[in-house]
Amino acid sequence: MWCSVNRKIGDWRSEIVSRLRQISNLNLQSLISTLFLLFLTGCASVSPVVKIGLVAPFEGENRAIGYDVIYAARLVVREINEAGGIGGYRVALVALDDGGDPELARQTAASLAIDPAVVAVLGHWQEGTTAVAQPVYTQNDLPFIPMGEPPFGPADPAAYPPDFLAKYQAVSPFAETAGPYAGSAYDAFQLLWQVLEKSEQTYGRIDRETVAKSLNGLQ
Repeated sequence: MWCSVNRKIGDWRSEIVSRLRQISNLNLQSLISTLFLLFLTGCASVSPVVKIGLVAPFEGENRAIGYDVIYAARLVVREINEAGGIGGYRVALVALDDGGDPELARQTAASLAIDPAVVAVLGHWQEGTTAVAQPVYTQNDLPFIPMGEPPFGPADPAAYPPDFLAKYQAVSPFAETAGPYAGSAYDAFQLLWQVLEKSEQTYGRIDRETVAKSLNGLQ
């Protein structure tokens, strides 16, 4: 008799343990599912990003050019993102150094060309590096705006508007003074933002193809 009772108690105990495990597993699965859905929701809410390449001599004897233009570029990127981006897209700046060296310029152009998120490039501020890099961009259908020559050549900093000078100093870490290439870099990026906006509004997307089409004929 006692054996029978003990057996029944043992069966009940096993059944209770089994049920508890089922409940625990269900709760765990529910928790995992909830966290996964939250993760997907969070990812869906992140704005898509387009990248703009900036190549300049940040090292070497012409490094002053690079440090002159980088803060102008960062200023425009900050302004556009603080304004909400472009049609839901956020803009990221990819700044690379070519050191004023043609071979390094070719390598940096190739590294930007293989990243599909890079939709346009501004550079290289010198005739030799531009000549080497430009064919790489052309072969990869990557829109390129040559800098350092008209209409984006050097200018007299004394002619810069006071508002631009103040904003330039504010975005630089040591309140640097804008040099001869800062103004043209700022203007080129402003032009590019118009191109990106036209791409999104006209084609509903921003990629290399739509940027190239939007660049045609735009002054």
